[in-house]
Amino acid sequence: MANKDLVKRAFSVTANLPVTSGSPSGTTPDTVTAVDQTMPTSSVPEARFPAPAQDAMKSGGPKTGPGSMLAFMTEQSTVHQEVVRLRHQLDEFQDAAATRKLDPKKVLPSNWANRDESHFATEPFSRLKREIESAGGNIQPIKVRAVAPDAGGNARWEIVYGHRRHRACLELGLPVLAMIEPAMKDADLFVEMERENRERADLSAWEQGVMYMRALEMGLFPSAKQLAAAIDRDMGNISKAMALAKLPTDVVRAFGSPLNLQFRWATALKDAHQRDPEKLIATAVELRERRPAPAPAEVFATLTSTGTSPPSSKGTETVWKDDKGTKVAVLSLDRKGRATLAFDLPMDEGQVRKLSKLVDGFLAKKA
Repeated sequence: MANKDLVKRAFSVTANLPVTSGSPSGTTPDTVTAVDQTMPTSSVPEARFPAPAQDAMKSGGPKTGPGSMLAFMTEQSTVHQEVVRLRHQLDEFQDAAATRKLDPKKVLPSNWANRDESHFATEPFSRLKREIESAGGNIQPIKVRAVAPDAGGNARWEIVYGHRRHRACLELGLPVLAMIEPAMKDADLFVEMERENRERADLSAWEQGVMYMRALEMGLFPSAKQLAAAIDRDMGNISKAMALAKLPTDVVRAFGSPLNLQFRWATALKDAHQRDPEKLIATAVELRERRPAPAPAEVFATLTSTGTSPPSSKGTETVWKDDKGTKVAVLSLDRKGRATLAFDLPMDEGQVRKLSKLVDGFLAKKA
């Protein structure tokens, strides 16, 4: 109650101050403007106080009760403005994830990790590893989520994305810089990992297919269609990636590395597997044993060829003979699966026309 009386006295003294020329009756440029207590102090651009209070502050402090109250109000206004400024700064960091250096041995690969082991034997990974070593650690943090502690009660984390950076730090014996998510659902982890890897454009089609299949097998999404919607990807690309991931191991190894498989080969390889799986695998095994190893494009062309027998490094040959055992025609396939048909007998015009029609029919069917 005493404080309220003191405020009333302060405003009473202000109201009784002399009026300067050019000012309306009862007001002065140096008079405190009464402000509704519900209005935030920050909305008042500048507090203006009676001249006696200003003089008192300049002289080292207020000398009267009203002056003390006005000085207190000035101090509170300054504090409020500082609080508002600090609150705005805090809001800028509200959604920022905490980062810290972790022991890479306590950071686990994701259940949906999509890196084939051969990826860590490539030159791009070796280059990344050298960069991290020269910098004394990864500059760009990985992202992890907290998981259940180990048997000894030690904290552990699971990678959301950044498997290559984590692997490099693990092999170099360096701590790994990580952004830590205290909690994250499995489906959210999968979506964030897939999108981050897609932006880097360094995942092969086969690796993506393995990742999608694993997500469906573990029940993250009820269907491939819903998976595609969740990660905002074309259903056709997802189907091609999974078709490559479903190929037999021998077929994948025939390409030297699963990283060599391409999206555009998925449909033809899938058709070849459905048409004659035993032949496809036998051809793939033979291709894998060739030295020097054929190029991935050559492997694809051979595996998807519709020849009647798997080509070999020496080629194959089919021979036709007449009743006397004399060779009359030979069909040869070279090591690239290209065919040559030769006849060792003369042909009349009718036979030529008949053979041409057969070839026309064969090529139309093949096309």
